[in-house]
Order: sequence, then structure tokens, then C-alpha cells
Amino acid sequence: MNLSFISGLKGIFKRPIYIIIIFSFISIWIGILLEREMIHNIILSNILIFFGALLIGFNIILFIFSFFKPFDKIRKIYFIIAIILALFVAIFFRESIFLPTFTLFYLISINVNLFFTAFFAFKVCMDTSNKVDDYLYKKKKLGKVLRVFEFILFGITYWLVGIFFVRFFTINITPFTQVAINILRIILWTNIFLIVIVILRFLFTKKFAAYITLFFLLAFFYVIYIIFDFLLGKLYGTESEAPFYVIASFFIDLILFFYIIGSIYDKVDFLKNRLKIFRADTIAIFLIIMKLYVQVSKVFDRADINDFLLFQEAGLFFIFIFFTLFFGIYYIFKHKHTDRKK
Repeated sequence: MNLSFISGLKGIFKRPIYIIIIFSFISIWIGILLEREMIHNIILSNILIFFGALLIGFNIILFIFSFFKPFDKIRKIYFIIAIILALFVAIFFRESIFLPTFTLFYLISINVNLFFTAFFAFKVCMDTSNKVDDYLYKKKKLGKVLRVFEFILFGITYWLVGIFFVRFFTINITPFTQVAINILRIILWTNIFLIVIVILRFLFTKKFAAYITLFFLLAFFYVIYIIFDFLLGKLYGTESEAPFYVIASFFIDLILFFYIIGSIYDKVDFLKNRLKIFRADTIAIFLIIMKLYVQVSKVFDRADINDFLLFQEAGLFFIFIFFTLFFGIYYIFKHKHTDRKK
């Protein structure tokens, strides 16, 4: 994995305002999981809605500020004003934030989340496999042998893991497990197409993308994660009877969230030069607003929330496949190794 996002996170956590926002966001997120999976308390629901509306209002105001100045140049008095305005919104308009425009804004929020989550999940898989391959490439004497071994080892592992999950889903065929099997077929044909590209590139240029099988393996595990999210949503609705999976899913989402935010802040100068109006603060706060709105909306007991959640899993898979296919081809031709160690 490209660890440059860590430097971005370090930059974020040097700013007290981000520590407050992210800590508050994670606290609300955990509260929502507890309310949905364990407690089911109307008082807790109202508290979460209030603080969710407060944080969304505060972030929207900061989002507007970010168009004019970066946060480290905004005077403290403006943050205080933002808190007062957000408190007013949370007290008098908290339900108005979520209910009248729920479907429209929820769809916008969920699609923004899908796009960024799928892209950065793809990027984690690709960057990790590239890092491993680059490390082996730098071994001057054994580099070629190790990379061939890498290709074969992870290729066999991917094949065995794939067979295991195909057999797992075919033990008891249901409409839901049939969906899982169809998803595995799609990922298989996508990977076959990419491996053909790798072979053709090798034949014409003598350059070998040995990392591709490790990428297949990592991407496959992420697809399995999406499948189980989909199946649990279908079988148990908005509530999961697999608490360990809920916890694991939370940490996977949280790691991806930190990776996305860190990666954005690692490209502060690039964003400043290329996008001009949109600073790193603008994009980061916008993503937090989108993700926060999706999470807090889960508190509301609405009949269509399950359909949205299932749409999220299906959309995440197809967007991830899109990135795997098209950006996978791009990375195969773009990737260059650093010099070998002498």
C-alpha cells in the first residue's frame, strides 16, 4: 500500500478542528451501530439525530468557509459562529435536514460514498500489490526469480481461495447465494481479461506485471466482503445477527475512510494548483458530510432504507469492477519499477 496517506493524516491531526470533527463523527458512527444492532432506544436515537444534525450543520458552514480560506487561516471567532449556527439548526430543524429531502439527498450522498469508497478500495489493492512487486524487483540477483515466484504463488492462492468460496456458496443454492456466484463469475471474467492484457504486454514489450495475481487476490477478498454485506442485508435487513462481522465491517470502513482523507491531504499542493477553487479542506469536509448523512439517516425507521443499503452494496461492487477493469488496464501499462539495488 502507498503509505503517503499517512503523511496526509499527520497533517490533518495537527489541526485541532479536524480532531474534533473526526472524533465526533466516529463517536456518532459507533453510537449508530450500537443503536441499530444492540440497544434500540428511542432516547439514544433522538440524541444521535440531534448531534448528527449539529455536526452536519457545522460541517456545511465550514464547507462554505473553505471556498474562501484554508482552515488554518480562519479566525477562531468564525468557528464559534459556525457552532452557534449549527446548534440553532440542530435544535429547530434537525428532522427537516433528514426527512423532506431524504430520498434525493440520500441518493446523492450514497453515490458519492460509493464512488470514493470503490476507487480507494481499488487503489489500496493496486498500491499494495505494486509495493510488494517493487520490493522484489529491487533484489538485483534474485529479482526476476522472486517475481515469477510471486506471480505463481499468489495466482495459485487466488485460485484456491476462489474455489473454496465457490464451493461455499454452492453448498446450499438459494436466490441470494446465486447472486454471490454470479458476482464471482463477473470478477473471474474481469481478471481473465486483465491477465490477457498482461500476457500481451509481456509478449510485445518484455515487461511483466507480476503483481497482477496479488492484486487479484486482494481485490477478491474485498469483493467477498461486499458479498457478505449484501447477503447479511438481504437475510437480516437493517439488523445483523453476526456481531463480529459488524465490528469487522466497521473497522474496514473506518480504515478506508482514513485512507481516503489522508490521500486527499497528501495531495494538498496538487489540489491547490489544479483545482484552484476546491481546496483539500473543501473536499475532505464534503466527504465527511456525505458519509455522516448516510450514517445518521440509518437511525430513521423507514421502509426504503433496506433497499438503499442493498443498492449501496450492488453499486459498490459494480463501481469497483469498473475501476478494476479500466484503471487496471491503465496501471498495467503505466507502472514502472524504480532502479534495482546495486
